[in-house]
Amino acid sequence: MPVIHSADFAREGGVLEGALPLADLARVRDRLVGTEGNMVWRLKGGVDKLERPWLEVSLTGELVLTCQRCLQPMPWPFVVDTRFTQFADEATADDAEMLDPDVDTLVIDPAMSVETLLEDELLLALPFAPTHAVCDAPQEQNLQDKPNPFAVLAGLKTRKAE
Repeated sequence: MPVIHSADFAREGGVLEGALPLADLARVRDRLVGTEGNMVWRLKGGVDKLERPWLEVSLTGELVLTCQRCLQPMPWPFVVDTRFTQFADEATADDAEMLDPDVDTLVIDPAMSVETLLEDELLLALPFAPTHAVCDAPQEQNLQDKPNPFAVLAGLKTRKAE
């Protein structure tokens, strides 16, 4: 995976694209049910009207996550599109975010790992607690078949009142 100078890449109008195997994403892999498949990505650079370099990151693909409601595998298709405006230092980036809360900032990096940037964006897009819209509920059927554990307490309460 390439390493770029983020500002130079943007000023030159650079474009990189490819497919990255999900198995290669070490920090994402722990949250997946399976690591089959690829993440298709595109990185494009440019300069805005204020002569600030920017990077656009586009990611598409499908992950298989664990539904937090039924604990079954759940396909999660994703499309991530983020545009970063680059600044020389953190203080300048913070000032820009204060003036325009909608701007996503990035500090210029002379040795930016493209793979790390892509993985960071995917991690930020992951749902905190993924769930199916509607889960198959075999667990609920099993619960209905079992006696209520508090039924015994109800029986004790009526005996004491007599």
